[in-house]
Amino acid sequence: MLQHSQQINHCLALSYSDLSVWCFACDSYLDAQVIMQLRPVYETAYILKFGEAPPFRSVECSKGDQAEGGASSADS
Repeated sequence: MLQHSQQINHCLALSYSDLSVWCFACDSYLDAQVIMQLRPVYETAYILKFGEAPPFRSVECSKGDQAEGGASSADS
């Protein structure tokens, strides 16, 4: 996966065993339930693995996050 990441410039990998998302660029796991751009991929993988939609947890932003352009749970 690392070689593919470097050759094709894909920095994310989804593990089908536990549906975790690894970022090669930042060298850490990403939370697919918090990062909205990852949710559709995570949801599709979850449905393919378990046959039903995932139980997404609610995400709340602090006031500091709202000032930086984050959406509050009331906005969603």
